[in-house]
Amino acid sequence: MNALKKRHIVVDTFFGYDEESMDSETSSVASLRMDRTPATPDEDLEMGLSNEESELRFRQLTREYQALQRAYALLQEQKGGILDAEMEAKAHEQLQADVFRYKAKIEDLQKELTLKGQDSKWVEEKQLFLQRNQVLLEKVEKLESECSQLQEELQDSRDQNELLEFRILELEERERRSPPFNHLRMHPFSDGVSALQIYCMKEGVKDVCIPDLIKLLDILGDNGNLRNEEQVAIIQASTVLSLAEKWIQQIEGTEAALHQKMMDLEIEMEMFCKQKGYLEEELDYRKQALDQAYMQIQELEATLYNALQPSVKCVIKYGEPLDELQKDELRTAVEKLRRQMLRKSREYDCQILQERMELLHQAHQRIRDLEDKTEIQRRQIKDLEEKFLFLFLFFSLAFILWP
Repeated sequence: MNALKKRHIVVDTFFGYDEESMDSETSSVASLRMDRTPATPDEDLEMGLSNEESELRFRQLTREYQALQRAYALLQEQKGGILDAEMEAKAHEQLQADVFRYKAKIEDLQKELTLKGQDSKWVEEKQLFLQRNQVLLEKVEKLESECSQLQEELQDSRDQNELLEFRILELEERERRSPPFNHLRMHPFSDGVSALQIYCMKEGVKDVCIPDLIKLLDILGDNGNLRNEEQVAIIQASTVLSLAEKWIQQIEGTEAALHQKMMDLEIEMEMFCKQKGYLEEELDYRKQALDQAYMQIQELEATLYNALQPSVKCVIKYGEPLDELQKDELRTAVEKLRRQMLRKSREYDCQILQERMELLHQAHQRIRDLEDKTEIQRRQIKDLEEKFLFLFLFFSLAFILWP
């Protein structure tokens, strides 16, 4: 009795309504039992109990669905550019499953509201819920179209990659099968004229027809009236003629290839002759430039000597060559100047290096800050995923326990 008289507080949490020690069904039953009077009929009590439970459950599911939408939107904003195609597909499938499940719940609630005869307020809430569901369906269709477009682009890229690989293999096979000078070989006997016949005609033997002779030898080789030695000799003669013809064809092809190669070498020799002429002209030009450079060096040495040795009374004329002593003095002065310049250069490099080290340290500090922020965001994403999973399990359990 004390347990029944105890009041339970309903708390509006992030995930919907919750009670401290009692679920929604027990809370609604307890609240209805407190409103019961001795004069209340049993049928009215049962009807009021079912209507109150339906109203409470519908509101609770609506708020939990809104909380689920907010959590899912926050999760999408947090994960943003990190989601890849696979995670997006999984999220799309999960969202579609949720939409189908909520559509089924909406249909069940519509049937229940129709049977119980709810007022216009429930109808307006149902219309609002349907509009939200329609918005979700449009988003799902948009995501499906984008996913199909990305899949088509991926398939096109794969097809192009396969075509390129096949083309590469074909070119490699063609290069492997093509020996040197293969493109230079000529086949002057493609019209059916025997190579051995042409060779015999060149040598002055015009009465012999090589194809007819080979046919005649084949016929004689098949003649059974001849002895075995004669048949073997005839067959060998026919074979020798065929081999001689092939050999002459190879010789002709090699001769054509060598002729083409000789022509290419002549062309290359002409090109080399032209290049030799160009190189000789360039060599003359370089020699002139080198002479001018030597003259400029002498002039610069005189100018530099006069500039670095102000205490010397004799002044070197412009373009006058220096003697050995003056050259030694000039080398000493130049070495001293070079050391001063190197020292200043090192100081400048050290300053630049220090500035860059400071910038690098700031960049490392910035990277560490960003890594800390990234870790915090990952933890938030993980918490949201856990909350999302909890909501999903909660809705699944509520759907299973739905009477």
